[in-house]
Amino acid sequence: MGTFDTITCLTDLGTADESVGLLHSILHDLAPAAKVIDLCHDIEPGDVRAGSLMLARSVPYLSPGLVLASVGSLSDRPAIAVSVGDGQSILVGPDNGLLGAVVAVVGGADSAVQLTNNELHTDSPGLQHLTRDVLAPVVGHLAARGSISDLGEEINPSLLLPSLIPIPRIESDGTVTAEVIRLTRQGAAQLNIDRDALVGLGETLLLGFGDEQRVVRIQRPEEVNPGHLAIVDDEYGLLAIATGSNEGIIPAALEAGSEITLKEVT
Repeated sequence: MGTFDTITCLTDLGTADESVGLLHSILHDLAPAAKVIDLCHDIEPGDVRAGSLMLARSVPYLSPGLVLASVGSLSDRPAIAVSVGDGQSILVGPDNGLLGAVVAVVGGADSAVQLTNNELHTDSPGLQHLTRDVLAPVVGHLAARGSISDLGEEINPSLLLPSLIPIPRIESDGTVTAEVIRLTRQGAAQLNIDRDALVGLGETLLLGFGDEQRVVRIQRPEEVNPGHLAIVDDEYGLLAIATGSNEGIIPAALEAGSEITLKEVT
């Protein structure tokens, strides 16, 4: 039974009503000594893939401890708790693909349980609220020195629903087909590839998206001429499509989920 003094929260609750405040209050009531860190509560409602990607990007920098992740619904699968890092952290959330990528990033799961022990959940006068009535009291229990085995039935971690993370493709002619996985606040379109995916294609490439094709160079952000599109390194080790001087003016077709191609200029 470990001691967890940090709880990191990622949800799609938003901050326009009382939901996040209630989450904090429940956690404080059950585990007053625990530090609660709000990673993000503004994931678009139900956008499981965006939540999964955010967790995967963030996990190398998170303090060990408990992670309460709540994006999307339960569907027909009970919520889960997953122990990782030889017990250093426990991830708690719906089994809807939200936790799959972060579990893979940290090297796999030590163990996993379904949150089937209803005695640890909060009775609701109306419809059960996943975050308020299930995840928060369970995480509070763990933070107050509870054991993961208290939470419910142990399951094989390999049975967890995987994250729907896009995988790049290398076509027969050497073209790299990638995907925009998010738009940053600075206006860049982050891709699901790194520099290794472009080895052998040169520093000048033909970028295809929508009905357009642009010649772009692989550059450092500070090297890009204002208003020009380029492929740049980002702070997570991935590549992004950006404009010079962080102008944020990229074509509308480069939205999250859109497919792009990169190939050698001939």
